[in-house]
Amino acid sequence: MRIGLDWSVKNVDNEKRMVDTYEVKHAVCIGDKETLFLEDGKSPDSPYMVCNCSWDNPLGVDQYSDAVVSADYLEMMTEFADRVTAQIEAVKAERAKISVPLEPFALDHCVPDDTGESIEDKVAVIRQESLRPEYRTADKQLVLISGGFGSQGKARGRAVYVVNLYSGKESRWNRADILGVVKPECIPDWAKHRLRQIEAERQVKHRKQEQAR
Repeated sequence: MRIGLDWSVKNVDNEKRMVDTYEVKHAVCIGDKETLFLEDGKSPDSPYMVCNCSWDNPLGVDQYSDAVVSADYLEMMTEFADRVTAQIEAVKAERAKISVPLEPFALDHCVPDDTGESIEDKVAVIRQESLRPEYRTADKQLVLISGGFGSQGKARGRAVYVVNLYSGKESRWNRADILGVVKPECIPDWAKHRLRQIEAERQVKHRKQEQAR
């Protein structure tokens, strides 16, 4: 039985993760969502639930959706496994479309991060361990540092705002997530090309803002 969800309760007692009255028993995060298998022992008609959790919203809070419940454990476990498999296949399809080498960047490709120095407007590498396993590839690591208090030298803040060189998407990281600034000789040609495009787009945007004043 499919039901609607409009609630989110997490880590109620710092040990159990709860969604309404259901306790999360299994959770697998692949790609753009997490698949949850939950149980409510006090609900005899529908003790098992499977739902999705995503964070694609301005506040980055958990959003639960596509919930189904049943009294049949095997039915719900099959639903859970099918959803996880679907997410794996979606990530495989996404990866197959990537047109650049995927080999990840490591410390020897970088000048190690020095928090006493500014990294704003530098091309940097996101640490592999800061990325989920399925995203530990070069296209997810290389970024242009666009700002944030954490990008400055000896800053008290942690926030570092970046533009992903492959996708062009903007995101926020902490300074501790930055492995270092890429050595010039280690920047691949595709990244140099994208960097020129991004910088040109930023200049156009800046001129338009100046003209609007």
